[in-house]
Amino acid sequence: MKIDLHVHTTAFSPCSVMSPDDAARAAIQAGLDGICITEHNRLWNKEDARALWEKHGLQVFSGMEVTTSGGDILVFGLEEEPHEIWTPAQLKEKVDRVGGVAVAAHPFRGFLLFGFGALQMDLTQAVGNPTFSQVHGLEVCNSLVTDEENEMARRVADEMGLLKVGGSDAHNIRAVGTCITEFQDVISDEKDLIGAILSGRHTTRRMK
Repeated sequence: MKIDLHVHTTAFSPCSVMSPDDAARAAIQAGLDGICITEHNRLWNKEDARALWEKHGLQVFSGMEVTTSGGDILVFGLEEEPHEIWTPAQLKEKVDRVGGVAVAAHPFRGFLLFGFGALQMDLTQAVGNPTFSQVHGLEVCNSLVTDEENEMARRVADEMGLLKVGGSDAHNIRAVGTCITEFQDVISDEKDLIGAILSGRHTTRRMK
Protein backbone atom coordinates (compact mmCIF):
# COMPACT_ATOMS: atom_id res chain seq x y z
CA MET A 1 0.00 0.00 0.00
CA LYS A 2 1.33 3.41 -1.00
CA ILE A 3 0.66 6.10 1.62
CA ASP A 4 1.83 9.70 1.91
CA LEU A 5 2.36 10.09 5.65
CA HIS A 6 2.89 13.87 5.73
CA VAL A 7 0.21 16.14 4.23
CA HIS A 8 -1.02 19.61 5.26
CA THR A 9 -4.34 21.19 4.29
CA THR A 10 -6.08 24.53 4.70
CA ALA A 11 -8.32 22.99 7.36
CA PHE A 12 -5.78 23.61 10.14
CA SER A 13 -2.45 24.52 8.52
CA PRO A 14 -2.39 28.21 7.49
CA CYS A 15 0.80 27.56 5.50
CA SER A 16 -1.05 25.21 3.14
CA VAL A 17 -2.88 26.27 -0.02
CA MET A 18 -4.56 22.89 -0.51
CA SER A 19 -8.06 21.98 0.69
CA PRO A 20 -8.73 18.49 2.07
CA ASP A 21 -10.74 17.64 -1.05
CA ASP A 22 -7.90 18.82 -3.26
CA ALA A 23 -5.45 16.71 -1.26
CA ALA A 24 -7.59 13.60 -1.70
CA ARG A 25 -8.02 14.18 -5.43
CA ALA A 26 -4.28 14.78 -5.87
CA ALA A 27 -3.48 11.57 -4.00
CA ILE A 28 -5.79 9.55 -6.23
CA GLN A 29 -4.23 11.18 -9.30
CA ALA A 30 -0.79 10.19 -7.99
CA GLY A 31 -1.86 6.56 -7.61
CA LEU A 32 -1.79 6.47 -3.82
CA ASP A 33 -3.85 4.18 -1.60
CA GLY A 34 -4.04 6.70 1.21
CA ILE A 35 -2.80 9.86 2.90
CA CYS A 36 -2.22 10.85 6.48
CA ILE A 37 -3.16 14.46 7.23
CA THR A 38 -0.64 15.86 9.68
CA GLU A 39 -1.62 19.42 10.46
CA HIS A 40 0.65 21.63 12.57
CA ASN A 41 -0.20 21.03 16.24
CA ARG A 42 -3.82 20.21 15.39
CA LEU A 43 -5.66 16.91 15.13
CA TRP A 44 -8.27 16.01 12.58
CA ASN A 45 -11.56 14.75 13.94
CA LYS A 46 -11.76 11.06 13.09
CA GLU A 47 -15.30 11.48 11.81
CA ASP A 48 -14.14 14.17 9.39
CA ALA A 49 -11.31 11.98 8.18
CA ARG A 50 -13.73 9.11 7.66
CA ALA A 51 -16.12 11.38 5.76
CA LEU A 52 -13.31 12.46 3.43
CA TRP A 53 -12.33 8.79 3.02
CA GLU A 54 -15.86 7.78 2.05
CA LYS A 55 -16.35 10.79 -0.22
CA HIS A 56 -13.29 10.06 -2.35
CA GLY A 57 -12.74 6.34 -1.86
CA LEU A 58 -9.24 7.05 -0.55
CA GLN A 59 -7.98 6.00 2.86
CA VAL A 60 -7.52 9.08 5.03
CA PHE A 61 -5.73 8.89 8.36
CA SER A 62 -5.13 11.51 11.03
CA GLY A 63 -1.73 12.34 12.48
CA MET A 64 -0.09 15.55 13.63
CA GLU A 65 3.15 17.47 13.18
CA VAL A 66 4.11 18.69 16.62
CA THR A 67 6.47 21.61 17.14
CA THR A 68 8.80 20.65 20.00
CA SER A 69 11.79 22.33 21.58
CA GLY A 70 13.94 19.89 19.61
CA GLY A 71 12.32 20.24 16.19
CA ASP A 72 9.21 19.05 14.37
CA ILE A 73 7.99 15.53 15.13
CA LEU A 74 5.27 13.61 13.32
CA VAL A 75 3.05 11.60 15.64
CA PHE A 76 0.50 8.91 14.90
CA GLY A 77 -1.94 7.65 17.51
CA LEU A 78 -1.71 10.61 19.88
CA GLU A 79 -5.07 12.28 20.56
CA GLU A 80 -3.81 15.20 22.65
CA GLU A 81 -3.03 18.55 21.07
CA PRO A 82 -0.16 20.61 22.50
CA HIS A 83 -1.04 23.82 24.31
CA GLU A 84 2.59 24.56 25.10
CA ILE A 85 5.95 23.66 23.62
CA TRP A 86 6.79 20.11 24.70
CA THR A 87 10.29 18.69 24.76
CA PRO A 88 10.89 15.64 22.55
CA ALA A 89 11.08 13.53 25.71
CA GLN A 90 7.71 14.79 26.94
CA LEU A 91 6.15 14.07 23.57
CA LYS A 92 7.71 10.60 23.40
CA GLU A 93 6.30 9.74 26.83
CA LYS A 94 2.81 10.76 25.72
CA VAL A 95 3.09 8.83 22.45
CA ASP A 96 4.41 5.69 24.15
CA ARG A 97 1.63 5.84 26.71
CA VAL A 98 -1.00 5.42 23.98
CA GLY A 99 0.98 2.95 21.89
CA GLY A 100 1.63 5.45 19.11
CA VAL A 101 4.67 6.28 17.03
CA ALA A 102 6.86 9.39 16.78
CA VAL A 103 9.00 10.29 13.77
CA ALA A 104 11.39 13.23 13.47
CA ALA A 105 10.20 15.25 10.45
CA HIS A 106 12.73 16.54 7.90
CA PRO A 107 15.48 16.19 10.54
CA PHE A 108 18.17 17.92 8.45
CA ARG A 109 16.07 20.52 6.62
CA GLY A 110 18.08 23.63 5.86
CA PHE A 111 21.24 21.93 7.00
CA LEU A 112 23.19 22.69 3.82
CA LEU A 113 21.78 26.21 3.67
CA PHE A 114 22.86 27.00 7.20
CA GLY A 115 26.40 25.72 7.06
CA PHE A 116 26.51 21.97 6.67
CA GLY A 117 29.64 22.21 4.52
CA ALA A 118 31.32 24.72 6.78
CA LEU A 119 30.63 22.69 9.89
CA GLN A 120 31.80 19.46 8.25
CA MET A 121 29.38 17.52 10.44
CA ASP A 122 30.05 13.82 10.17
CA LEU A 123 27.76 10.90 10.91
CA THR A 124 28.93 10.59 14.52
CA GLN A 125 28.05 14.21 15.21
CA ALA A 126 24.69 13.88 13.44
CA VAL A 127 23.79 10.83 15.51
CA GLY A 128 24.46 12.89 18.64
CA ASN A 129 21.31 14.98 18.13
CA PRO A 130 19.42 14.35 21.42
CA THR A 131 16.03 14.47 19.67
CA PHE A 132 16.83 11.29 17.78
CA SER A 133 16.90 9.28 21.02
CA GLN A 134 13.29 10.38 21.66
CA VAL A 135 11.66 9.12 18.45
CA HIS A 136 10.92 5.77 16.86
CA GLY A 137 12.05 6.83 13.42
CA LEU A 138 13.22 9.50 11.02
CA GLU A 139 11.61 10.90 7.91
CA VAL A 140 14.19 10.00 5.27
CA CYS A 141 12.24 11.03 2.17
CA ASN A 142 10.71 14.51 2.30
CA SER A 143 10.07 16.53 -0.84
CA LEU A 144 10.94 19.88 0.76
CA VAL A 145 14.56 19.05 1.57
CA THR A 146 17.56 18.27 -0.58
CA ASP A 147 18.67 14.79 -1.61
CA GLU A 148 21.75 15.25 0.57
CA GLU A 149 19.63 16.08 3.60
CA ASN A 150 17.40 13.07 2.99
CA GLU A 151 20.47 10.88 2.59
CA MET A 152 21.93 12.10 5.88
CA ALA A 153 18.63 11.25 7.61
CA ARG A 154 18.75 7.78 6.08
CA ARG A 155 22.32 7.22 7.22
CA VAL A 156 21.53 8.35 10.76
CA ALA A 157 18.44 6.10 10.91
CA ASP A 158 20.50 3.13 9.78
CA GLU A 159 23.25 3.89 12.27
CA MET A 160 20.80 4.22 15.17
CA GLY A 161 18.47 1.40 14.16
CA LEU A 162 15.52 3.75 13.76
CA LEU A 163 12.53 3.31 11.48
CA LYS A 164 12.66 5.04 8.09
CA VAL A 165 9.50 6.62 6.67
CA GLY A 166 8.66 8.94 3.81
CA GLY A 167 6.11 11.70 3.34
CA SER A 168 5.80 14.56 0.90
CA ASP A 169 5.20 17.35 3.44
CA ALA A 170 2.76 18.57 0.81
CA HIS A 171 1.23 22.02 1.13
CA ASN A 172 -0.06 22.08 -2.46
CA ILE A 173 -1.47 19.55 -4.90
CA ARG A 174 1.72 19.26 -6.94
CA ALA A 175 3.64 17.88 -3.99
CA VAL A 176 1.18 15.18 -2.89
CA GLY A 177 2.71 11.75 -3.35
CA THR A 178 6.19 13.05 -4.07
CA CYS A 179 7.66 11.01 -1.22
CA ILE A 180 5.78 8.02 0.13
CA THR A 181 5.97 5.02 2.42
CA GLU A 182 5.08 1.73 0.73
CA PHE A 183 3.75 -0.86 3.17
CA GLN A 184 3.73 -4.62 2.76
CA ASP A 185 0.71 -4.95 5.04
CA VAL A 186 -2.93 -4.21 4.30
CA ILE A 187 -3.99 -1.21 6.37
CA SER A 188 -7.65 -0.63 7.17
CA ASP A 189 -7.58 1.80 10.11
CA GLU A 190 -5.25 3.95 12.18
CA LYS A 191 -4.39 1.10 14.53
CA ASP A 192 -3.24 -0.89 11.51
CA LEU A 193 -1.25 2.10 10.29
CA ILE A 194 0.62 2.45 13.58
CA GLY A 195 1.34 -1.27 13.68
CA ALA A 196 2.55 -1.22 10.09
CA ILE A 197 4.90 1.70 10.76
CA LEU A 198 6.33 0.08 13.89
CA SER A 199 6.74 -3.29 12.14
CA GLY A 200 9.33 -1.90 9.77
CA ARG A 201 7.75 -3.84 6.90
CA HIS A 202 7.86 -0.87 4.55
CA THR A 203 10.11 1.07 2.23
CA THR A 204 10.30 4.71 1.21
CA ARG A 205 10.64 6.13 -2.26
CA ARG A 206 10.27 9.27 -4.30
CA MET A 207 7.48 8.92 -6.85
CA LYS A 208 7.91 12.16 -8.77
